Amino acid sequence: MNKSRANKVADNKKPKPYETTAGISWIATRQMQNRIQLEIQKLYKEINVEQLLVLMELDYEDGLRPSVLAERLQRSKGTMTSLIRHAEKNEYIASTPDPTHKNAKKIFLTLKGKKVHDELSKIINNELQEAVAHVSEEHQQIIHDAMKGMVMRYNPSIFEF
Repeated sequence: MNKSRANKVADNKKPKPYETTAGISWIATRQMQNRIQLEIQKLYKEINVEQLLVLMELDYEDGLRPSVLAERLQRSKGTMTSLIRHAEKNEYIASTPDPTHKNAKKIFLTLKGKKVHDELSKIINNELQEAVAHVSEEHQQIIHDAMKGMVMRYNPSIFEF
């Protein structure tokens, strides 16, 4: 924060959202997500970050029900239905009836989806490394711990899968 902003914050005693630690974290993550989206679009115009997150979840654990995907990604059932429909149309995923639940289905990553996932994962990993390349390892650990705490606040079970 530059000096004039710091003085303004001190004078008003109530910083604007973007002047807070959480606010700047939000801006940084949005910018990183937007940057990753631009990189994805260079290779696959039909995929966005949210659709890639679906592929990532299925790569981690294949054969999930849509409701489980929605819960893990913290998306509504309607949004999840749209993401699944789009991914099926592009043959990145396939669905089959769930033998344990009459009206449910399970979602699986296809070979094409796995190939796309693996290719885009390299791009994401590279972008994530570059995003913190200027930060010392000690500070990266502090940031990691702080961000993990924020993640746990919104989705306490995220690391249980």
